[in-house]
Amino acid sequence: MDKILCRLHNLTKTYGSVAAVVGVSLELQYGELISIVGPSGAGKTTLLRLLAELDTAESGEIYFQEPPTREHPVVLVFQDFMLFPTMTVAANVAFGLRARKLPRREIQERVQRLLDAFGIADKAHEYPGQLSAGQQQRVALARALAIRPRILLLDEPFAHLDKTLKMDTALFLRRMLHEFGITAVAVTHDLEEAFVMSDRVGIMIDGQLRQLGPVDEVYSRPASLDAARFLGPVSSFPADALNAMETSPAVEALRQQPNSKLSLPNTLLYCRAESLAIVPDAAGNAVIEEVRFVGVLVLYLVRLQFRERETPLHVFSLENGLEPGARVRVRVSQVCIEEEQV
Repeated sequence: MDKILCRLHNLTKTYGSVAAVVGVSLELQYGELISIVGPSGAGKTTLLRLLAELDTAESGEIYFQEPPTREHPVVLVFQDFMLFPTMTVAANVAFGLRARKLPRREIQERVQRLLDAFGIADKAHEYPGQLSAGQQQRVALARALAIRPRILLLDEPFAHLDKTLKMDTALFLRRMLHEFGITAVAVTHDLEEAFVMSDRVGIMIDGQLRQLGPVDEVYSRPASLDAARFLGPVSSFPADALNAMETSPAVEALRQQPNSKLSLPNTLLYCRAESLAIVPDAAGNAVIEEVRFVGVLVLYLVRLQFRERETPLHVFSLENGLEPGARVRVRVSQVCIEEEQV
């Protein structure tokens, strides 16, 4: 069987004069979880609504290898859970099965399996108001999986959870979806959440799907400067600034290639903060202007001096002993040109 469950081809959706989704195409594979990330207003939720058939595109098409049915629908889970407050946990999970008039024994077996898998079997006879936010999230997901959806759509699924619980739940969801063989699409603003739980990540900006691929590829090989900037600190600089840095063997080899764009002084390059490193050096040609502790790493704002010019650089480092005003040398291990990784 073809591994492709669903194809979206050139979808476009507008609201008045606002283009919410512009020419989006992608393929969903059986059993994978794709997260779509992007700034507010990028068109992420509109894309979910098109998949759920809550909205209709002006152009383009959605093709299913196996079309959704009443028994195996496309299910959209909202961020506010929408549990029935007067029903127990077990009754909430069983709701869709009872609506489909499945045999009582099959309903009981499915519900029990899900309660066990989601670690909430001891909450079966409690009500949503008696549960924590994390437990309510698990009930909502179990209810959605109970009817074995063709595709599970998640709109900011962990928005109400704290950071630690969010990561735990994201990992848990990934395991559950793989175990049950469910294809899912999630939209989120949280990059860590998307990276932890996803097989592939897509970046939407201004209604366009700028990039879609495996998590490590999207992060380390950005398709554009806009996509790179959305995923974290990025420094941009002219190619001749490389002459003032220590370059990795890979970057240097590319500089020496015939007709290399890296040899053109005005070519604009960019790189991630972790692709740069700084080394204390009293005679160095860069000065630390600002030091910010951002968790595990320290983010340094460094001003590199070259050919009577200066350029600001963002550098991630594990070191935290350097202070503003210190002179350093800068090393670069990887650079990008707009639309091209080098």
